[in-house]
Amino acid sequence: MIFSIGETSKLTKVSIQALRHYDKEGLLKPVFVDEDTKYRYYSIDQFLQIDFIKRCKSLGFSLEKIKQILYEGNNLEDILKSISFQKDIIEKEIENLKNIKSNLVRLESTLSSAMNNLNKPPQVKELEFFVLGTSKGEIKDNNDIETHIRKNFKKIDISYNINDTFIILKVDKNNCNCYEEMIVASSTIKSDTLYKNKVVSLFIEGAAFKNEIYF
Repeated sequence: MIFSIGETSKLTKVSIQALRHYDKEGLLKPVFVDEDTKYRYYSIDQFLQIDFIKRCKSLGFSLEKIKQILYEGNNLEDILKSISFQKDIIEKEIENLKNIKSNLVRLESTLSSAMNNLNKPPQVKELEFFVLGTSKGEIKDNNDIETHIRKNFKKIDISYNINDTFIILKVDKNNCNCYEEMIVASSTIKSDTLYKNKVVSLFIEGAAFKNEIYF
């Protein structure tokens, strides 16, 4: 007994588009294709293959890997190796998601702090930080600043997180419209250079990419 692609879709709860894609990828070929209508038909024993594909997909296996298990390595030892390999991939993805969540929590905290300090006068305070990179030379405008920032980060070989880093611009005392040095720093990422100084900090509402608001 064979079933049309529509009937197979309803009985296995797999979309017609997915079945066509499985055919195209060589993962699940129909048992019969009508030469005139090009309609695809499936046998009932192929439903077990479809169930297996659905189970593997729910475990995160790629179609290519499922195809390999089905047709290249169909003994239990090969399947066990594939499961172990997939488990390692998932564990790495979980770790990556944990890092993303941690970064989001820090960013949320930073933005909440910024919102609480909006419209408050600039504050002078002692700041202790580690220098990750410096760039000296006359910095006249926003374009210069952006260029120095990107050059600085390119030179940094320390693994840094953008939420843990900040930029300090040292003002030329004789020309307050010019900066004489830029420092990329972090309060949490240690480097060989520890720097202490008084700084002016302020929070300004606006998108971070609108540099002129900040600089």
